[in-house]
Amino acid sequence: MAKIRHYSPNVLEAFNSIEHIMRDVSNGWLIRYLHSNTASAFFFLVYLHIGRGMYYGSYRAPRTLVWAIGTVILILMIVTAFLGYVHSPKWFNISIFLSGELEAAILSFLIIVYYTTQNYKKRDSRFQAGVLSTRKSKVLIHPIGNTKNIKYNKLNNKSIYLLNNLSKNRYSTIPSIFFLKKKNCIETCSERLNTIIEELGLNPVYIFEKLDTEDSRKEILNDTKGLSGIYMIVNKITKDYYIGSAATNRFYARFSNHLIYFRGSKVVKLAVKKYELKNFAFIVLELYPNIVTKENNKELLDLEDGYLKLLLPNYNILTEAGSSFGYKHTEVDRQKMKDFYSEERRERIGSLNIGKKLSFETIEKIREKALNRPPMSDETKKKCITHTRPVVLYNLNGTVYGEYSSILDAAKSINCAEKTIRRALKTEKGFVKKQWIVKDISSK
Repeated sequence: MAKIRHYSPNVLEAFNSIEHIMRDVSNGWLIRYLHSNTASAFFFLVYLHIGRGMYYGSYRAPRTLVWAIGTVILILMIVTAFLGYVHSPKWFNISIFLSGELEAAILSFLIIVYYTTQNYKKRDSRFQAGVLSTRKSKVLIHPIGNTKNIKYNKLNNKSIYLLNNLSKNRYSTIPSIFFLKKKNCIETCSERLNTIIEELGLNPVYIFEKLDTEDSRKEILNDTKGLSGIYMIVNKITKDYYIGSAATNRFYARFSNHLIYFRGSKVVKLAVKKYELKNFAFIVLELYPNIVTKENNKELLDLEDGYLKLLLPNYNILTEAGSSFGYKHTEVDRQKMKDFYSEERRERIGSLNIGKKLSFETIEKIREKALNRPPMSDETKKKCITHTRPVVLYNLNGTVYGEYSSILDAAKSINCAEKTIRRALKTEKGFVKKQWIVKDISSK
């Protein structure tokens, strides 16, 4: 407000008014420098925001429209920064229009638009050609023809695809709903399922409907043979869905366990019985490029966990892939457990050895066996030392909770089982009951 009061927006007086603000107005120099530096800092924060979005892949589906709107806002902001101070409409004339700064701004804008359109054209041509994509620094050729042309090289754990006799596109793990529409992969779906896929912004690899027919089941068995990845079971009536992962050659097993034999999710089981199998769809969301082993199974679980966090499925009881955290027994199950372990049974088990007396011969045999027990071997001693290694418990803020000479002492101090500490020591982070961090200090 101080600048506005002393500033004169006139060609002849503008420079003198700025000099007046800088030299004569009290703290005018401070206000002017704060104004200019704050504008520069604002642009710095904008660039940080753009960098964060590029780092986390915010330009990918389903956030493509948000990214495009943000790009338009950025361009308008840059144009405003160039034109607002130097080329205000009051000052505008043909000589200023030909000045270098405005030409540079317009040229930069045109270059950005040109290269953006070129990149979209290149990406679209890559989609049509056959599509090479990299995932975790491993090149994967996405098949466009029948999956019967797939061969697996188990020696180097990579997928080799024969691209002969290509017909229509079958799948691609590149996130583009436009690509699927273009290749008529979604056109064969029902309108209801197509709407659900578009609302979630999905790019499915395979879509199977009419699950109550034998042909669909055979198609799932044949098309997913030898594959691994993430799948989704969709209720087309309520739009609820379940997300899970399948190891190599286990897609059909997951499908049959959940939807046919009801050995999987109880929630899906109840939903299928209520809405019937014909109103469900089985979708393969993404393929894992390698053959799943014990070593790389964690990568598949991380991929599933990403989908769980992104889509928040209603049919999934567990919120974390590969973990039973969050599961709660129903009241019926709890009552069954109480009935199974009734008070009468507990008393019967507890009274098995009450008042029982051993004979003199049995006592002598036990005594003789104990006296003739061989000494502990060196291997057994080493195992005992390994199992009694000292550990330290830390609070989550990094402070020391306590040092213990054995795992058993540490378990007693926080009222947990010894196995809980041993499992935590095998993990990378070492979390115990989400309250402490355990570390082994035997090697120090």
